[in-house]
Amino acid sequence: MKKIKQLFACLTLMAFGLGSAHADYALNLMQGVTQVSNDLYDLHMLILWICVFIGLGVFSVMFYSIYHHRKSKGHVAEQFHENTTVEIIWTIIPTLILIGMAIPATKAMIELDDVKEAQMSIRVTGWQWKWEYEYLDSGIHFFSSLDAASNKARQVGSGVDPRSVPNYLLNVDKPLVVPVKTKIRFLFTAKDVIHSWWVPDLGWKKDTIPGFINEAWTSVDKPGTYRGQCTELCGKDHGFMPIVVIAMEPADYQAWVDKTKADLAKGPVLDDQAPAELITAGAALYEKNCASCHMAGGEGIAGTFPALTKSPVVLGDINAQTKLILNGKGMMPAFGTMLNPLELAQVITFTRNGLGNKVGDAIQAKAVKALMSGTAEPVAAAVEEKPAAKVDVSKPLTLADLNTKGEAVYKEKCSSCHQPDGAGMTGFAPAITGSAVVKGKLDKQVELVLNGKGAMPAFGKTLNAVDFAAVVTYTRNALGNKVGDMLQPADVESLKSAKAGK
Repeated sequence: MKKIKQLFACLTLMAFGLGSAHADYALNLMQGVTQVSNDLYDLHMLILWICVFIGLGVFSVMFYSIYHHRKSKGHVAEQFHENTTVEIIWTIIPTLILIGMAIPATKAMIELDDVKEAQMSIRVTGWQWKWEYEYLDSGIHFFSSLDAASNKARQVGSGVDPRSVPNYLLNVDKPLVVPVKTKIRFLFTAKDVIHSWWVPDLGWKKDTIPGFINEAWTSVDKPGTYRGQCTELCGKDHGFMPIVVIAMEPADYQAWVDKTKADLAKGPVLDDQAPAELITAGAALYEKNCASCHMAGGEGIAGTFPALTKSPVVLGDINAQTKLILNGKGMMPAFGTMLNPLELAQVITFTRNGLGNKVGDAIQAKAVKALMSGTAEPVAAAVEEKPAAKVDVSKPLTLADLNTKGEAVYKEKCSSCHQPDGAGMTGFAPAITGSAVVKGKLDKQVELVLNGKGAMPAFGKTLNAVDFAAVVTYTRNALGNKVGDMLQPADVESLKSAKAGK
């Protein structure tokens, strides 16, 4: 009975079009922020009321006839087979109604496809599972993926309440930025399977089809952030490729264009990094770009996505692996178009020294760049660790000093894997918060950080004694832990010396 009452209430609200009820019951179309979306809303309301009046008229006549001409009142059914006048009436009236509906509908459809006199053009390409945007008039080009907070919360067993993540599954790392009151032409295509680009506030959606170009246009009336998502079932991560459009005033948009172009003109960073830095940064890139298919622990999905753990490709020639990632193969996209040389170097080095692998080599951004350009065939072999700098360890530090220094070291060296709040990444990097290692004996944690384990590099080689002591002390007295002890730089130096003497 309760459900029947709720249904009756919803139908009543819909029939009378109560504006205040739309937000609560979401029974009507949204009006959006473009002229097209408002025209479609008006068309929808026009057709709705035509249907309502037809329904009221038909059912009123029907119920009147049933009630006043029932058998109990002595009425006898008339016996006739045709009536030319009635047949003409019930043919002409519906025809006129359909014509009256077709005229505004046709006008709206023509308006939707009218891309003439566009002031700028943007190409949108769907990938599994991200969006590629290219501003054809300014040369700006980037990929847009699910934001890190949503990506972390969506993982099974992450321990993160999705309700605590702002705009969960509807936020991205790089939004599409457009100017207001500007006619923008969109060109839609896809690289792998059919996707569908949909932002409700714009008033339409368009399929992105491999080998085919679809067109649409928009002109946003007011500044704001407008969210949407892929609406075509495009694979296992279909629900994790949102769309965010930020509309700006023309002056603000031009400032964004100038800054973005200036950043692109600088080109990618090609500086060498220590293997530990490559591995740490590569872990975050792997989670963002690769874990959906190859899984968080590198185990893959049998029969669909190969495992990276103990993979002959990953354990084999690093140049061959780099070329495979650059060019793609089968369902694997060409990451040479998505990631810059430094990011590629980081994620490749991580796969070879994490996920259960321990090849021990690394590749630098310059080597990746050479392979991308085809100008050289570099041998990307093992890279020597840069030894930790010598520091003065004679002066003991206070707990407060160690924690302050340790927080900075943790953010730079550890947070991309163990997360800024110490929550870790399920299946890959264990949580620091509540960790049995961190809350256990100090010397056991020191030994682990000193020598490394699995994907975790040996920080004894790359951190000086002060940084090492500080970050260990910080993990034991922050990030939800409160052990209360500390490690001094002199103790670290002694341990390093004892290890070197063995």
